[in-house]
Amino acid sequence: MSCTTEGVTADEVKLGLLFPDTGLGAVTFSAARAGIDARFGAVNAAGGVHGRQIVYDWRDDTAKVSMNLTMARTLTERESIFGMLETSTVASGGAAYLAERGIPVLGIAVEDAWAKYRNMFSFNYSFTAKGSVDTFGKFVHERGGTKAMILYNPLDATVSTHIAEQFTSSFRSVGIATTSVSTDNNPVTAQADQIARQMAEEGVDTLAGTLSTEGLAQVVAAARRQGVPLKVILSSSPAPNTELLETYGSQLAGLTTFAAYIPLETKSPALDVYRAAMATYAPQLQDTDQTLALVGYIIADMFIRGLEEAGDCPTRQGYIDGLRAVKGYNAGGLIGDIDLERDFGKPAECYSFVEVNPEGSAIEIVSPNYCGHRLAD
Repeated sequence: MSCTTEGVTADEVKLGLLFPDTGLGAVTFSAARAGIDARFGAVNAAGGVHGRQIVYDWRDDTAKVSMNLTMARTLTERESIFGMLETSTVASGGAAYLAERGIPVLGIAVEDAWAKYRNMFSFNYSFTAKGSVDTFGKFVHERGGTKAMILYNPLDATVSTHIAEQFTSSFRSVGIATTSVSTDNNPVTAQADQIARQMAEEGVDTLAGTLSTEGLAQVVAAARRQGVPLKVILSSSPAPNTELLETYGSQLAGLTTFAAYIPLETKSPALDVYRAAMATYAPQLQDTDQTLALVGYIIADMFIRGLEEAGDCPTRQGYIDGLRAVKGYNAGGLIGDIDLERDFGKPAECYSFVEVNPEGSAIEIVSPNYCGHRLAD
């Protein structure tokens, strides 16, 4: 069918992709692009959406806000895209520009813009949402935690300080006392020792961190040297990969992480489909069990769902309205059901929790779907 919508032809829908191919996070975010390639490759091989193949042109935003806007303009005005995917930490750069033009945007929500503009879609707003949930507090309380120290990096106001605030609200909602400490993302030994001494003096039994896994490992090691009886170690970083486990081993024992998707350690038909698509359409990524590869795959799947809802001759506004009205979306079983209208800009109530085993050699599933409730503002 021939349509007049920009970026849509009789046999193709053209998208843009913005991500840091160079600069901060370049190596990490390459995995997300592989996930996108896998999902689009699979749907295109099956005939596309409404008979159209999905193609995309990409630009490097170098993880800079100003470059994100420049590249958003380039893709929109020169490449005539229908919609945009963003696996970037600086999507705020082009957010207002894309919203003014009514361009659908899907991606990783790590800035407040994702919870502001209704043309921007994500499956998880935990790093941007206003408000909090009692989920983390319930989880820690059930494991015996009574006094928590929350570590955060004050230079990372986008994610670290925001998650620290969510931890604080969640813990206090169930009666867990909290103290917050700012530190470097990768504290040196002297910093880690000072933090551990404070933990011992204040009777802390729970450590919640928004630092890097490497940084948190240093603090955990220092706490154990001080004899701090940690009952819970909760991190907002992704579960440690094989390389980190080999490097830090028992220092990471008991480290618990959470995510808005099912654990990669789960035996699941949905993960079988994901891994098969990765092997066939994104063979460049050897380790398919990378968090951002799965996230990229889910983002692409959500874009496909929007095209399905938009009909045979999609318009940008029709796409936005159609996708926003979807209830019970679960990316083929990779995430819990979400309502894209009701849950827009709000923190998720349910997460999967996994933990590093006592030997520090593998990840074990604690709970595949642990739920709480949203707290009143």
